[in-house]
Amino acid sequence: MVAPSDLLYEIWGVKVYSDGTVDRTEAEQLLPTVSANAELATAGSFSKDVVIDSSTGTWARIYVPESALSSAEARDTKLPILLYFHGGGFVLCSAASVLYHDCCCKIASRLQAILISVDYRLAPEHKLPAAFDDCFSALKWLQAQASKTHQDSWLSSHADFSKCILMGHSAGGTIAAEVALRAASEGVKPVQIQGLILVVPFFGGIERTNSELEHGYSVEDVPLSVTDACWAASLPEGADRSHRYCCFMGAETQAAMEIVRMPPSLVVTGSRDPLRDRQVQFADFVRKAGHRVTLLEFDRCVHDDLLYPEVTGEAGLDQAYLSMQHFLSQCF
Repeated sequence: MVAPSDLLYEIWGVKVYSDGTVDRTEAEQLLPTVSANAELATAGSFSKDVVIDSSTGTWARIYVPESALSSAEARDTKLPILLYFHGGGFVLCSAASVLYHDCCCKIASRLQAILISVDYRLAPEHKLPAAFDDCFSALKWLQAQASKTHQDSWLSSHADFSKCILMGHSAGGTIAAEVALRAASEGVKPVQIQGLILVVPFFGGIERTNSELEHGYSVEDVPLSVTDACWAASLPEGADRSHRYCCFMGAETQAAMEIVRMPPSLVVTGSRDPLRDRQVQFADFVRKAGHRVTLLEFDRCVHDDLLYPEVTGEAGLDQAYLSMQHFLSQCF
């Protein structure tokens, strides 16, 4: 039993000790998980779990809209694919977290898409680029599925591999940007990535932005002390927040973006999100590199509001879904 005095730091219930031990017990109580259900639809979607890479423990939860299975005509209709990456600062949550499971059920149903939510390795046990590698391996798994290699029955019946969107929330948005850049360089045909949806992506840097100084010390949202701790836990040993995994909009990324074709991006932010300025900077960065980007800002929203209907309200969520639907129609 490790003595409490050996506790190095704690991030929302994830306790890290001086001997390298990581205790997630409290975090798992704060962020409970739920099983998939392929027999009973939740919020309009069925779900099931699949293995992506047994060597790393990477898996995914697939969601199919209930309506896709409701009739012979619907069963013959191919749906776009949303390859989804959950948030949690690279330290917290999983594809099975109730918070993200409920969100993914609704997204798949509202957008009428096959949603594949990837469960990737977390820091500090697995520092970056582990999460990026796992999520790119999920895209390569999808490529194998499209090539009809050991194809999953739901995907073979319902998925249109020519219409794939990478989507992520918070740290998952950062992952989506990194995976898209890798895919543009390496190619993943016959999967065709038609767009990116980055919901409040998690970017950082050394110097504080105006939005961080204005909202980053608020008790109602993710404070700077937590975002700093997440970066310290997840970045490679010896790296600081100037590293490209954190400060994405640097010279190295710019050079890479200028020689590849990136798909159109939808960047969603909130006017009171401490990370808002970095999200706007990302949109400007992508635009200046010659790629199409749309910035959607929700007034008075903080970082995680879009995950909580009771905070955002149904009208706000309806606006988010309608904006996503419009973006998908433009991409396809």
